[in-house]
Amino acid sequence: MSEESSPRPDYLAVYSSLAEKRPLKQGSELGISGDEYLVSLDESRVFALAPAAYYIWNLCDGVRSVNDILKKIEDDLRESGEQPLEESELKQIIAMVLTELNNVGLITWV
Repeated sequence: MSEESSPRPDYLAVYSSLAEKRPLKQGSELGISGDEYLVSLDESRVFALAPAAYYIWNLCDGVRSVNDILKKIEDDLRESGEQPLEESELKQIIAMVLTELNNVGLITWV
């Protein structure tokens, strides 16, 4: 018997649909708890973001498009000496993070 689960979104397709959109972060940073960054929309909605999600959230200024965010991350990775990810892998990560941030209200689209 196989366990049924909902199909995982095709994040490359999601990225393509978001590429020219401009995300704008919502909420405010509260601080750091362990390895996570705490971001609040209001008193009752506080989210713990992993460093990568927090980094992407911070790039959502309403001016940069999703493609601009991709280029900025690629440039930052190169400058830091980090091993660069494949562009398709990075696009999937960005699309997944932006989808989740949008689902909980931490970004809007302008």
